[in-house]
Amino acid sequence: MNQQTALLYGRKYAGSASHRAECRELPVKIIRVREAFMALFRGAFQEVELTDPQWRVLRVLSTVDEIDTAALAERAILLGPSLTRILRDLDQRGLVTRRSSRLDARRSLHSITPEGLRIIDEIIPRFDPFYQSLARRMDQGDVAQLGALLDMLLDNLDAAIKDSEE
Repeated sequence: MNQQTALLYGRKYAGSASHRAECRELPVKIIRVREAFMALFRGAFQEVELTDPQWRVLRVLSTVDEIDTAALAERAILLGPSLTRILRDLDQRGLVTRRSSRLDARRSLHSITPEGLRIIDEIIPRFDPFYQSLARRMDQGDVAQLGALLDMLLDNLDAAIKDSEE
């Protein structure tokens, strides 16, 4: 990073050149890992005519009795307009229901239907062989360490976002 760019950020850029290069590789590596996971799962989703985002919505809904739209968007990692379309499609298929809050009619609450739960129950066992294979290849300590490192990365990224907004 040149001096002018460093001044734009308000501080000198920390770390060695090799450390900065490794940091720059992280987004691509994370995307590659995500795509590798999804490649293993997509076949199961496609068999029941679900997209990855639809699956995320159903998975979140399967863990709660009801949830409002904003919380669902956050937990399913979706933007509002996309979630609206996904919920409409899942509702038309009879996999989710929507109702207005009794306390605030502008607020929608969503839940999964028995048919939606049936699909969840049908798909989840298909992932067991993958997770068993992963457990054979990575010991419990490695998985725990990776999880802790990813949590630390998320915390640092959240802090960086907050810093950039100030």
